[in-house]
Amino acid sequence: MKFVEAFSILIAVVGPPKILLAFVSDTEHVDSRRRWRVALTTTAMALGTGLFVIVAGRLLIQVFHISGGALMLASGVILFVHALDLVLDRRPHSHGEDRTGGTHELATAYYANPVAVAYLFLMADASTLPSSLPLAGAYVAVIGLDFVAILVLGILLRYVKMTYAWVLVRVLGVLLAALGVDLIITGLEQLNVLEPVQ
Repeated sequence: MKFVEAFSILIAVVGPPKILLAFVSDTEHVDSRRRWRVALTTTAMALGTGLFVIVAGRLLIQVFHISGGALMLASGVILFVHALDLVLDRRPHSHGEDRTGGTHELATAYYANPVAVAYLFLMADASTLPSSLPLAGAYVAVIGLDFVAILVLGILLRYVKMTYAWVLVRVLGVLLAALGVDLIITGLEQLNVLEPVQ
């Protein structure tokens, strides 16, 4: 897999729009110092998780006998449910305050979002050892771009009202829901449950 090909896929599934969406919603009530701590911590976690999947993804898929269609279907269902929570503002308030100040949600729901993890597994499964190097380089580049975008947004949040930010959350939530539906259909097609649409 070439660097440009891997970069274009990863920028779509774990690029700045998804990360910024999480950053706005999960650091709304924290001070700037904790906001930067969240950015640094989640970036480090994202790099560790993604590189682990790239290295061990093929082995894990073989051990658990998971097909590409099943990965796509599961990712689509999870992403669709999560997008509904965003659009309808059904965040998990009942679980109490997030003591990580947004780190947990940003790391697990976005940097390690189901679509990104599924694509990393699929690309790792299709990669040989030499082609894993461009994949790893592309992933590091995308995460670096995400971090820069977070830094810029952190500065802008001092001047932009949260009302406008939440409008963006709703719009991107609808797009994520559509992506979830598309992944569900793709997964069903790969599992031969549905006929491919021409």
